[in-house]
Amino acid sequence: MKALFAMDLIGGQCVRLMKGDFSKVTVYSQDPLSKIQEMIKKGARDFHIIDLDGARTGLPANRNLIKEIRHEVNGYMEVGGGIRREEDIKDYSESSVNGIIVGTQALEDEVFFQGLEKFDNIILGLDVYEGKPMVRGWKTSVNKDIRGILKASEQIGIIAILCTSIARDGMLSGPDYEGMKQMLEMTTLPLIASGGVASIDDVKRLKEMGVWGVILGKAVYEGLIRIEEAVEYAD
Repeated sequence: MKALFAMDLIGGQCVRLMKGDFSKVTVYSQDPLSKIQEMIKKGARDFHIIDLDGARTGLPANRNLIKEIRHEVNGYMEVGGGIRREEDIKDYSESSVNGIIVGTQALEDEVFFQGLEKFDNIILGLDVYEGKPMVRGWKTSVNKDIRGILKASEQIGIIAILCTSIARDGMLSGPDYEGMKQMLEMTTLPLIASGGVASIDDVKRLKEMGVWGVILGKAVYEGLIRIEEAVEYAD
């Protein structure tokens, strides 16, 4: 399992939101690059970087900063937030980003979704609230069946599914284990669990379930999970 250390960016700052609410922002660093370097020194290898400005506007806004972060990270790195055009996918791919997370455009535009088969590094962001897939920065739902989305993703070569429990995101309330169990039963694609991880026991349990990756955000920034202990459970 990959321990993916999260960094969310707004206005060039490292932040965390509660349930994706832009009015509930905690700033953890005004120098994200230094924060990444600090985390790497403690043993972090793999990262999950989200451009929240991009998620809100639909256009990548922290692209240059993300490319600088890529230069610091020697391990696996995935990027999301406002990636709604093929040129954005190509740009990040050329910057050696390993995983490109798409969500809104893929779930709203069938032509765009089918066109993703030409890439070999696409992660589908499946953000779920009360059983419904959400888009546009988690503001609206799409009328699609999760099982159908997963089956279509298998067919076009999506490399992994990023499963986010919106109700638990940033809440330190524990992962949605039941939801993850159902997802694991629905698809053969690797799953990345996001939302609610609050302790090293959560990391252990998700690994035992067979989850491919786990997003570690607020729990690390608040000191509830030490980077050194999290990487012990990473592959």
